[in-house]
Amino acid sequence: MSHGLCAEARGYGLPFDYRECVMRKFWLSVAAVAAAAGLLTACSGAKDSADSAKEGAPTPGTGRAWSEEASAANPSRDVKIVKSGFEGHRARGHRAYVVHYTIRNGGSGAASYFAEFEFLDKDGDVLGNTGVTADRLGPGKTRTGSSAPRDAEIEDGTVKDIASVRVTHVERT
Repeated sequence: MSHGLCAEARGYGLPFDYRECVMRKFWLSVAAVAAAAGLLTACSGAKDSADSAKEGAPTPGTGRAWSEEASAANPSRDVKIVKSGFEGHRARGHRAYVVHYTIRNGGSGAASYFAEFEFLDKDGDVLGNTGVTADRLGPGKTRTGSSAPRDAEIEDGTVKDIASVRVTHVERT
């Protein structure tokens, strides 16, 4: 089959992308090792317009162009959460917490991205995290997608406890 798609997720009867699953596990393990070693620094993708304008980041509606320097210096500018909340999801069921996101390559060459999302409860406490990837994204190209955390990714509560999500780490290679 093309794109490495498998017919069923073992034991669940759900369609899944084997390559995405392997990449997600790889990058989450890299993030876990880096975090344990104290090497991973979190950066929030949720900035207000004043902070973004102050740092020279493109802000919606300003017409500012994405640049290679801005993208390379702070790849979190390339990842945006479009919307999130409880809704139906093809793999997670009718009451999943779904994150809709875009990854836009602001550089002049192709790049691959890994973005980590952190899920928070109503008090702002971290419940768990998950990661998404975009491989070989061309310059100026945008990939849209959606992701819903698995129960196993929510370690300090349940999926039902999620109140919000934020981008905590973006890697551009």
